[in-house]
Amino acid sequence: MKLTDKRFWNRCGNAVNELFFWLFIAFAVLLAIDLWCMLATAIVCLFGKMGKSLTLLKIFGAYGIILMLFSNFTLWLTMYSPMIYKRLVSVIWSKRLRPLYFLTLGYVNVYLLNLYYIRFRYSQYELTQYRVNVIYSVLVMFPIINIPVYIAAIRRSNQPVFSGDAAKLYMQGRLATYLIQKDYSSLTGIYHETILSV
Repeated sequence: MKLTDKRFWNRCGNAVNELFFWLFIAFAVLLAIDLWCMLATAIVCLFGKMGKSLTLLKIFGAYGIILMLFSNFTLWLTMYSPMIYKRLVSVIWSKRLRPLYFLTLGYVNVYLLNLYYIRFRYSQYELTQYRVNVIYSVLVMFPIINIPVYIAAIRRSNQPVFSGDAAKLYMQGRLATYLIQKDYSSLTGIYHETILSV
């Protein structure tokens, strides 16, 4: 294969990864809006207007599950790109996540757990084709249900985390962020190794 052909296909691959990255952003934004709509509708339900509000709650819930699936799937398609992974992880390292915790009602932690654990647990082919047991990739999408994934991620961590500290960080919604920040050098080291092997 000619060098120019290789560059062409690399550019095509990068363009596809960028496309999936922006699709992920779009689905994540839509999911955040949906979660806020669900919260507002649930509050209205509590104050007596059960009929239409309950129907709306079911609709927002159904849309929420669909958007969860699509946002996680597009993240899986893009997070294996070393450049995009580096971009995402550097945002976490720079500690610019506080607005995202609020805007996504904490769901951003699911994406962080994908970046920290799922990316290294499975290959992209395994995740997207479901040819092996990828139970953690299903559990990770749903808060509270994804606690076993957190436990597995803590065991994988290069920095030991005591169970009391882990529980406190989890309740504060900062456990995934903490794990990434503590292992940042090893994560970016893996990134550089991937770049060199390409």
